[in-house]
Amino acid sequence: MLAAACRRLHARGLLAGAEGNLSCRLPNGELLVTASGVDKGAIDHTHVLRVHADGTPCHEERDRARSHDPRTRDITRRPSSELGMHLACYAARADVQAIVHAHPPAATGFAAAGIPIPADVLPELPVVVGPIAMVPYGRPGTPALADAMRPFLASHEVFLLANHGVTALGRSIEDALLRMESVEQSARILAVARLLGGAQSLPPFEAAVLASLHPRYEDTARTNIG
Repeated sequence: MLAAACRRLHARGLLAGAEGNLSCRLPNGELLVTASGVDKGAIDHTHVLRVHADGTPCHEERDRARSHDPRTRDITRRPSSELGMHLACYAARADVQAIVHAHPPAATGFAAAGIPIPADVLPELPVVVGPIAMVPYGRPGTPALADAMRPFLASHEVFLLANHGVTALGRSIEDALLRMESVEQSARILAVARLLGGAQSLPPFEAAVLASLHPRYEDTARTNIG
């Protein structure tokens, strides 16, 4: 499932080489995460790892690592260095079951320029994606990235990470993929609209109606931001 999602993102130009990382939460609370340093266009199920909710490898992963050649196991059996970002999202949002982090070119361009993607320009954005957070820079692979995201986790499912791509949350991997692809397509349209003289916002009433159609997560008591 995760491997197929990576190949889909790669085929559509939203990932290149070993960049990006995906995860999903299993019913028992454990996580499946993509391995570090793997070409996402050639990834398969052997590059998907199982970890506990705190990020430690499950016993079968430890056994596999011990059985591999120490010279090669680091790349194929090590979770993404950005696992901490995934753990923070899952800890804060009990409703989230999958996370996609990618570097789609147009949306990442907005993130690198520090320009938000408004959710009131294209009708599909408020419905499919909802508000898009503009997250200040946090160094990838360190706790600073998760710390930068935490203030936005309660009320957003999509995050533009300054200088570092896009993260999308979902109730399923398909849900998160749909949000990622919608953000990238919208970013491309907005970039062209800016060249043509600027994008026009939807009428406020219409934007409010569309925003009300975005699926909200009613069980707010299960959201833990801290």
